[in-house]
Amino acid sequence: MDNKVLLIIVFALFAVAAALVVFAPGEQEAQTASRASVPSQTEGAASTTAVSASPDVQTTLASGVDLAGESQTASNVASASSTPASHRFVATYFHNTARCVTCRSIEQRSRDTIQTAFAAEIVSGRLAWRALNMEEKENEHYAIDYDLPYASLVLAEMDGEREVRFKVLEQTWDLVHKRQPLLEDYVENETRAFLEGR
Repeated sequence: MDNKVLLIIVFALFAVAAALVVFAPGEQEAQTASRASVPSQTEGAASTTAVSASPDVQTTLASGVDLAGESQTASNVASASSTPASHRFVATYFHNTARCVTCRSIEQRSRDTIQTAFAAEIVSGRLAWRALNMEEKENEHYAIDYDLPYASLVLAEMDGEREVRFKVLEQTWDLVHKRQPLLEDYVENETRAFLEGR
């Protein structure tokens, strides 16, 4: 079976499970009340959806996270979350404007791994994926903040708009051309350890 078809099936199953949790009897009223307390966000570009209003820590979800076939808005992601909205994790792939095949491969495989292995965390709003061009003016500071000499995957723990800690996954470039699933295992294990505070 094609990997893309399998990934779509996995995402569809998570969407059904998430819908059952969100719309379980007695939960619909709580969800409606929760939505009322979260201001609505306007949708970003077609491939991303904003989950945080602050541009500096704007958390975007890649279109592959759209498990139900519809855009996730800030209110329905926040209402499904059991994690306080102020405390969350962000996995960011920082890249340059000019990109090689290897850079694009690391991004795609890392994104696919995180969206598959941590689908529940993404749906709940505890974890978000984004990709940023660190050569764009508003993102240039990240290369300095994280000391990034080249495209890199960075995990960050956020408390509101304040970054609590971060980790650069430095082995992605070493593992991308080795046998699969070494890169995927590395990304999943490092992300899981980071979410657990290790």
